[in-house]
Amino acid sequence: MAGALNRACVEERLSAATFVARLDLVYAARTGLELDRLVADLPERSSPRRVLLGAVGWWSGFSADLRRAWEAPRLPRLILPRRAEVVIGRSPLADLVVADQTVSSRHALLRHEGASWVVHDAGSRNGTFVNGWRVVDPMVVEPGDQLTFGATTFVLALPPA
Repeated sequence: MAGALNRACVEERLSAATFVARLDLVYAARTGLELDRLVADLPERSSPRRVLLGAVGWWSGFSADLRRAWEAPRLPRLILPRRAEVVIGRSPLADLVVADQTVSSRHALLRHEGASWVVHDAGSRNGTFVNGWRVVDPMVVEPGDQLTFGATTFVLALPPA
């Protein structure tokens, strides 16, 4: 609390005399409510830089959310196979061929382990991601998850009944 009062005084939001008087009250306070009252009337520090950075941060988050909402229904579906393991890569020998130069020849493995599907990165150069998180260790996936291999993204889906 003393630090907040000191900053307010340095930033000229509080006079030196008021700072000294309130500092005495800080040390005499017995409850958190008493302390909160000592800084409640301080004007907020507003600078053009702070306002601009806040606006840029908001716009960046908004545009990222907008992009995700726009792209989600347009992503190709990767239907979970009926076999136990699928090799994903750019090679014609892969079970799922992804024609993208950012995808390694043998990029990832999708395995059915017990009741779950697990994705493994096969040492790819550009990485495998699940819902934006890089796959470092095997990761459980489920229908609706977004799998990204290099620059190509799919949405996992169940096979038709």
